[in-house]
Amino acid sequence: MIKRVAVLMGGKSSEREVSLNSGKSVVAALRRLGHEVFEVDPSTSLPESLVKIKPDVIYNSLHGTYGEDGAIPGLLEVLGIPYTHSGVEASAVGMNKWLTRILLENYGIRFPEGKKVKVADLLSGLEPMKRPYVIKPISQGSTVGVYIIKDGDPAFAEQQATNPWSYGEEALVEEYIHGQEISTAVILDKAIGSLELKPLSGFYDYESKYTDGKTEHIYPANLPEDVYKESLKFAEIAHKMLGCRSVSRSDMRYNPENGGLYFLEINTHPGFTDLSIVPELAEKNGISFEKLVGIILADAKLELKAA
Repeated sequence: MIKRVAVLMGGKSSEREVSLNSGKSVVAALRRLGHEVFEVDPSTSLPESLVKIKPDVIYNSLHGTYGEDGAIPGLLEVLGIPYTHSGVEASAVGMNKWLTRILLENYGIRFPEGKKVKVADLLSGLEPMKRPYVIKPISQGSTVGVYIIKDGDPAFAEQQATNPWSYGEEALVEEYIHGQEISTAVILDKAIGSLELKPLSGFYDYESKYTDGKTEHIYPANLPEDVYKESLKFAEIAHKMLGCRSVSRSDMRYNPENGGLYFLEINTHPGFTDLSIVPELAEKNGISFEKLVGIILADAKLELKAA
């Protein structure tokens, strides 16, 4: 059945460009599938725009703040328009790395040693734990605002002149895990595979994620068999326990020295660019980009009960 689909893309988060690239790929796939597609870059007039378009369904290609944190799903619930990806609760919790950690530790998922700290304390010179450690925003994606503090590095406060913090009054500090970067995709509650990511720079940052040739993708991830299975298990547990829908991507680190697999975060709106992991893993498992987009569209719905 041909549907009127409004694709939300862009927005005003720090991941705007990634969202636009994801959205363009999704728009092209939806049109190849025969749907009537409207590109919508959200603004304060979003409700009026959607009322005018009268879409049958919203395809949410937004990333980061507002698009991925439950705000947009909440608006769409109020407007009564079915939408793709996870609902309000799963999106809000999944975007918050601290809440994700608290929830998933109760289900046996292993995390690096970590704590929530006040940024003011870090700026005053506090060393929150033994180096090396990672400082990251509690609610951002695409490695935005991440600092890795190793032995010999300037303190967090000393780095603010060139890279000032603008991500809230609190930060998540975690033990830095030496080893391999692992990413696992879940589609319709089933983990389909794990990739190992080897950035040429040694750090899987924004540039390494979104610049062709900057990162080697290895599939299947070069892990011991039991650890590979554990990566699939961790991703499925995270997806289900947060109440995610359709698709998610979980990021982990594996330390071969102690054999530990450590969960870092879940992404409820993973990227759909040419270099994105979920479409790549889907294709390696016989699911074309168009089919994947179709699966996500077919799973669109409202979640909150009527009053």
